[in-house]
Amino acid sequence: MMKIRSINLLREFIREQVARADSVGGSSGMRTVDTTPYTFEDYPGYNIDITADVNGEYLLTVKHKGKKISPVSVYRDYDEAYHQARMVIDRHRVGDTQLSA
Repeated sequence: MMKIRSINLLREFIREQVARADSVGGSSGMRTVDTTPYTFEDYPGYNIDITADVNGEYLLTVKHKGKKISPVSVYRDYDEAYHQARMVIDRHRVGDTQLSA
């Protein structure tokens, strides 16, 4: 019984805080306006090029600010190339210098 009362008190407190933020114009920090996911494709300066060739394979080129950051790679399907693009960008962002083309 005590646990349920504590949860109800907590909910009431949270509602009051949200209402208070709404009344002073601070609600923009409490709610998400853009609910689309933020992915590696959204990082500024990166360009991913996945191209299908005549053999049904996919060529991947990843650039950062116009400079190639990995060699052109060949993959069996689009999803595999897309996954590798994410891995290349993640490694580049944390400073792995072994990826230089």
